[in-house]
Amino acid sequence: MSTKKMSYAVAIDTVLSGAEITDEVRERLEALKVSLEKRNSRKANGPTKAQKANAELVEKIFEAMEPDVVYETKAIGGLVPELAEASTQKLTALMKHLVTSERVVAEKVKGKATYRLA
Repeated sequence: MSTKKMSYAVAIDTVLSGAEITDEVRERLEALKVSLEKRNSRKANGPTKAQKANAELVEKIFEAMEPDVVYETKAIGGLVPELAEASTQKLTALMKHLVTSERVVAEKVKGKATYRLA
């Protein structure tokens, strides 16, 4: 038995090559499995705090929009008080959610994005 510590790569190569699995290989792979499970358990299983906040803002924008009115990006910020100081990039990103859900239609008029309810 060697005194050198076996790496995960060597252990996986041993298994993939079809060689006999020694106790050392089995221990190394079990340790790898435990570390992967531990790492995966730390990952969040839902939307982040920012994603939840953005979803709320998207709903507020949708509720504030009126039928048969065409809005430019800057005008969207005036619909919801929390977005009064928001950048056009932020507003455009929020509006993409409504466009992809097909609740709002986006059009380009003279190079400017406009939005209206679908």
